[in-house]
Amino acid sequence: MTLRILLVDDEAPARSRLTDLLADLAAEVPNQVVAEAADGIAALQQLEIHAADVALVDIRMPRMDGIELARHLADLPQSPAVIFTTAFDRYAVAAFDLNAVDYLLKPVRAARLAEAPRKA
Repeated sequence: MTLRILLVDDEAPARSRLTDLLADLAAEVPNQVVAEAADGIAALQQLEIHAADVALVDIRMPRMDGIELARHLADLPQSPAVIFTTAFDRYAVAAFDLNAVDYLLKPVRAARLAEAPRKA
């Protein structure tokens, strides 16, 4: 099964790095990045167009942060699994309270990223 992934991060270089890492892991963890978004509002809009199995979500973003996005995603009938990718460890408890599948600290390492989608 190929995992459909939504990348949500306000920094384009971070999204690009995740895209590259996911491409490198494709043989091990089949995946396809179906959409990208720079904040939670844009992510919700992308999910109206593109179905996703997993959302890789930064926490600190403008307009709607990752924690608020996860709350909205939980209400969707076809909610993607949420894996947080952030530079801040202080949000881990809140993330797992929202049933996050995993919590990856930046810079995200390929080996650690390979483990996270398997949990989804």
